[in-house]
Amino acid sequence: MYWVRRGLVLGTAFVLIFAIAHLFGGSGSAAPAAKDSAVKHTLPATPTPSTGSGAPIGPTVAISGTPGATATGSTPPAVLAQPDGPCALDEITATPVVGTRNAGGSIPLTLSLTGIRPACTFAVSASSLVAKVTTGSTRIWSSQDCPASVPKQNVVVRSGTPTTVTLNWNGRTSQPGCVRATRWALPGSYQAVAAVIGSAPATGTFRLTAPPRKVITKVVHPKHKKATGTAKGTATPDAGR
Repeated sequence: MYWVRRGLVLGTAFVLIFAIAHLFGGSGSAAPAAKDSAVKHTLPATPTPSTGSGAPIGPTVAISGTPGATATGSTPPAVLAQPDGPCALDEITATPVVGTRNAGGSIPLTLSLTGIRPACTFAVSASSLVAKVTTGSTRIWSSQDCPASVPKQNVVVRSGTPTTVTLNWNGRTSQPGCVRATRWALPGSYQAVAAVIGSAPATGTFRLTAPPRKVITKVVHPKHKKATGTAKGTATPDAGR
């Protein structure tokens, strides 16, 4: 019986030792795999070297914030809308843009045309576009007196981009029939009023300044005196001796 009990004890101890060794051996082989897997999921796929300030090393590409910009940062030219037919007269606004000019000569009256449609065609003529120049309540000049001042032309009027048309004012006051022998408009402040027939007029203020004076330089040529000789018949001091 003694040996039987001792054999059972030794057998039990051997089983416990084998189980513990198998358990530790399985844990030792699985732990590195789990550790490697955790490292692989933690580290970034492509680490970027950086300086001490955190800025990436190497050339960078500047990206413009403007939509449609090229890699160099330049914006491609805008594509203008194409006209889809003639404009209605009440859709166009004509705004005078004159500025400061010299009195005593022809003065271009620039009108900025804008519409409410993306693009349409407009036939400019004295029957579709009018303009006048006033000072206070006094009318100085009108395109209705001088219809030839409005050049006939077809233009495209857009809502996003103004179109300019220039009227030719001769700088003088006007009368019906566009009489030429009228006085010049004097230096001062004026208002240019323009409108497309059937639309509301728009006003722009401008100034006429005194024209520069012409400097006339007179060249004085010195007169040369002719040399006078001895008069005829005049006796010399030694005559008669």
